[in-house]
Amino acid sequence: MRILRYGLLIIFLSAICTSCRRSKKIDSRISLWRLDRIPYGTKYAYDNLSSIFPNTEIRTSSQTPNLGLEDADQDSNRTLIILTPAFYPEPHELNSLIRFAAAGNQVFIGARYFADTVLNRLHLNWQSGYGRSFANAVVDSLKTTPRLTKNGKIPDFVTDSVASSGVEIWNPKQLEWTAYTYPGLFTGNYFDPVDTLHMRVLGRNKRGAPNFVRIAYAHGGGIYVHAEPLAFSNFFLLHKDNKTYYDQALSWMPRNTDVLEWSDYFRYNHQDDHYSALHFLLGNRSLRWAFWLTILLFLVILLVESKNKQKPIAIIPRLRNASEDFVKTVGRLYFQRKDNQNLAAKMILVFLENIRSSYNLPTSVLDDAFAHKLAFRTGRPFNEVIDLIKDIHDSRLKASLTDHEIMHLYQKINQFNKPTS
Repeated sequence: MRILRYGLLIIFLSAICTSCRRSKKIDSRISLWRLDRIPYGTKYAYDNLSSIFPNTEIRTSSQTPNLGLEDADQDSNRTLIILTPAFYPEPHELNSLIRFAAAGNQVFIGARYFADTVLNRLHLNWQSGYGRSFANAVVDSLKTTPRLTKNGKIPDFVTDSVASSGVEIWNPKQLEWTAYTYPGLFTGNYFDPVDTLHMRVLGRNKRGAPNFVRIAYAHGGGIYVHAEPLAFSNFFLLHKDNKTYYDQALSWMPRNTDVLEWSDYFRYNHQDDHYSALHFLLGNRSLRWAFWLTILLFLVILLVESKNKQKPIAIIPRLRNASEDFVKTVGRLYFQRKDNQNLAAKMILVFLENIRSSYNLPTSVLDDAFAHKLAFRTGRPFNEVIDLIKDIHDSRLKASLTDHEIMHLYQKINQFNKPTS
């Protein structure tokens, strides 16, 4: 019984430890949402805006940003912050953002992925980094989900000697690059090359490639583009002294901003009714080329197949024998007029003409010798041929023929003209 008790106790303690390990697994979802306390949310960044912009009215919106371009002269000291996993604005929305910056305002955009239209308009060349990176020495030690505590801190569960990912930012006061590291996810995305005549590099990744630039516009306006938005996540900013990275990144924007708007619109606008799969395909250069090449291939196949398919051949009716129709018409005329003798003469004349042309036999004398030759060449029985010749002689000798006699003669001639089986 004692052994059984100890066994049950060990099993119970193992189950508790296993459940604890499962519940403390790190939450690796990347939301970048201002209300998320998870490691890769941005609640800390949003809550501390007032410390960087103390005299600024801070707004939030999930609708289309109200840029107020029509009132640009009266209210031109504004800032718009956009943090989203992917930045895919519509062309007219991108044009509005550029006009907004050209009116003297500031636009901050942080995203992991950018639409080709954005890169082309801003003259940026986005490059993918080294993907999701975890320090191998840290992965097994992440036993606690790094959520914000009540005092706004993340539990210090990582040793000070471990750092897997990092970024650097230019410090204008010390005139040097300041490096920051933490043991979480980083994409390593960067911009290369960078047109230094029209934009300034403010930050770079651990490998020294620029990932944070400012594009200057008229009236002191500017667009700040950050390719590593995870540097504004809760996990990164609450690790050691990384909060100063956040302070320095936003300190490049004017502190005397009247209105600062944190926009969630570009996080959700692709789920609206106007969004479609076609917009997504045409918004990406590679997918756009694949789409149009597929359409072109289908058109080529359609044209080639349509030429190979032969049209149905129309049925051409057989030409009518006009001579035969004429003979039949004349025969009916003679038969209706009861001129049977003349009709019989015409029938005999046609029959003998057919014998001369078909079998090359003279028909001037219709005797037994003629009958033997005709039977031999036609393959008809001799008696049938003699019988037909006798009927021809009788019709010639009679002064008139009855309808029955003319029909009998017609049937015999018609039967003789039919091919033998």
